[in-house]
Amino acid sequence: MRPPESVSRGFSRRTVLTAGGLILASGAGALGTANPATARQVNARPTRGPGTDETLVWRAWGPLAGYGVDPECNPGGTSSLPCGAGDVSITSTAHYSEVTANPRGITTFVNAIGRIKFSDTTPDHRPISLATYHYAYSIRLPLVPSPSTAPELPEQTHQMIQFWDGSNRLWNADQHTLEAATFWKLNPWDPNFGKIFAYTMADGNLTAHDTGIILPPDTSWHRFEVMADLARRTYVGIAVDGRWHPLTGLPLASIHHPDWGPDLTLILSAESENAWPGNDPIVTRWTTQYKDPQLSRLRHA
Repeated sequence: MRPPESVSRGFSRRTVLTAGGLILASGAGALGTANPATARQVNARPTRGPGTDETLVWRAWGPLAGYGVDPECNPGGTSSLPCGAGDVSITSTAHYSEVTANPRGITTFVNAIGRIKFSDTTPDHRPISLATYHYAYSIRLPLVPSPSTAPELPEQTHQMIQFWDGSNRLWNADQHTLEAATFWKLNPWDPNFGKIFAYTMADGNLTAHDTGIILPPDTSWHRFEVMADLARRTYVGIAVDGRWHPLTGLPLASIHHPDWGPDLTLILSAESENAWPGNDPIVTRWTTQYKDPQLSRLRHA
C-alpha cells in the first residue's frame, strides 16, 4: 500500500488551511530540533497539578466528563470527500474516553474535535478573563501506528485552549480566536513522526512551531499540558510527562471566524485525526484515548 500523501501535504489545521498554506518553523524554543528532548512515560494519574501560584478551576478524574464531539470535515480544504456528524464519535468507559475520527470506516478525512465549552464563567463560578490558563489531560494510543496498521492510521492529535470574545468585551478580538494549540504528529510516513508542535503566527500566517519535544509513540499513558497567557496573547509553555518546556513569548494562534456569535467562551479540546487518505483515497480511521482533564488558573492573573 502506498502511504497517504501527508509528507508532501504538510499539516492540517481547522478550516483555515489550504495545501501548502502552513509554514513549518524551526524549533526556536529552549530545546530546538538540534538537541530534541525525549519525553518520559508516567502513569495515568497526573504528576503535575496546580502549582503554588495556581488555583484549580475544574477537574474530572477518569472520562472526559461534559465533552461533546464535532466534526471538522476535509481540514485545510485538501479534499471534497463526504463527511458529516456521523463521521466522529466520543464514547466512554468507567476509566477513560475514546475520541474517534471516521468510526464508520468510510473514505473520508475528518478531525474529531472532542471539546468542552465554558460560557461567561468557568466551573468555579469565576468570570472568564484574560488570565493565564493551564490545561492538562492524559492521553493513550490504542496501538503504535505504522504502515502495517492500516486502516488504523492517524494524522495527529491536538490539545487546545481556545478563547473566543465575540463582542469584544475583553479585547478587540475582531472575530478572531486566541488559541494555545499543540499537536503530536503520528502519521507513520511523515518525517516528523513523534514530534510535538505548537501552532503560532508568523507574518500573519498560521505556523507550526517545532517545540523540540519528541515523544516516540507507544501504548502507555502520557500527560500533556499547555499553558497560555491570554492577556499577553502568548504561550507560557507546555509539558509532556511532567517535563516542562517554556515557550516564553511565542504568540498564540489567532483564527478568523466571521460566522461565529457574540458569546464569550473558553473551549478545551481533545482531538483525533485520521490520516489524509491521499489523492487516490484509501480508508483511514483513528481513535485516541483520553482521561483526567484538568484546568487551572494562575492566581495573579
